[in-house]
Amino acid sequence: MLMPTGEQSVAAGSNARSRTGSRLWGLLVPVPLAAPLAVPRVVPPSVAFAGQPLQQAGSGPVLTEEPQYQSICKAAVQPSLPPEAAVLAAASRSEPPACDEATDYYGFGKAPDYPAALRCAYRHRAQPTNAFVEGPLTLGMLYANGYGVKQDYALAVRFACEAAGNSASAETELRVSRLEALRDGRLLPTKPFDLCDDATSGAMGSYCEGIAQRLADVGRTQRLQALRAQLPPQAQAMLPGLLAAERDFEHARGKGEYAGGGGTGSAGFQLLDQGQLREQFLINLTRFAAGDLPHATPADRLRAEQQLKAAAASAQARYATPQPYATALDPTPKSLAATQQAWQALYQAWLRFVPVAYPHLPIDRAATELLHLRIHQLTKSEL
Repeated sequence: MLMPTGEQSVAAGSNARSRTGSRLWGLLVPVPLAAPLAVPRVVPPSVAFAGQPLQQAGSGPVLTEEPQYQSICKAAVQPSLPPEAAVLAAASRSEPPACDEATDYYGFGKAPDYPAALRCAYRHRAQPTNAFVEGPLTLGMLYANGYGVKQDYALAVRFACEAAGNSASAETELRVSRLEALRDGRLLPTKPFDLCDDATSGAMGSYCEGIAQRLADVGRTQRLQALRAQLPPQAQAMLPGLLAAERDFEHARGKGEYAGGGGTGSAGFQLLDQGQLREQFLINLTRFAAGDLPHATPADRLRAEQQLKAAAASAQARYATPQPYATALDPTPKSLAATQQAWQALYQAWLRFVPVAYPHLPIDRAATELLHLRIHQLTKSEL
């Protein structure tokens, strides 16, 4: 299984899980050049591991392992909703099923719309469309934080318990425990209550990685805009083509070279890897602009090209025969070749872009750096 990219430059200082970002690159041109990271719609842990069907909120047994939390949740979900909440729940039935409560809640570069998130979450509570995440868990955050509604920890506990049948048991217990501590003053609210703070399952981790990367994309877009403004006009005109090649490589690597390794956490690992690629793209622009690259000669570049050929051939050979414990997400020689082809197209786009954008930078230095980064991607692996 090829491992996440973990580029040397990224590891040295970038935070791919930053919660300060949104959609990547699309603000620069009328048509987005790289699709925003999708929030994974993954199978809830209780479905994946316990065979439990997706439950409509409050319609089934409360699933936790600890008797203490079974009692707490049984009591929390029994009463009818308070009148004000019941009115909101009834009014939400006219909300479009395709409403996006995550975008409404987090904003992703825009101001959050908590009333819209509330309506959408009540809509999905009544008619779930994204398994364990939509509906009750967003309602739990809104009521715990007092966003768009009066703060109400009792309702927050209720909604955390309503989602128990479609969440890992430990996640429910951690959420309920934390909410009760906040309610009782045993825990100070130093930051907003967030459902992702208690993620323990691969499925929930994947969902939360999608949220984190969409938030990180906001900051990346802002950084890209600042870097673009420093480019000469001709290089600015070439940047969309470079971004398109980057997008194609991200897609190819996620599909055929590193897809997360199997399991319910696969989508999250793949999104983290994709975020690291996006961080590396910005690091490249920054370092190329500053000329902050090791010295390299044409001979160094040729040597790196030969090393890359060997690394690609080694990866091909590793997956030429089925691996023990292989999954459907593992690379194949065909998918590895397609990914390498996409990288070669990106590499050529860089070679066209660099002399125009950074005429002071010897092309052999930039080319050798790009080759070494790609070698690192292919050799940082485990069988």
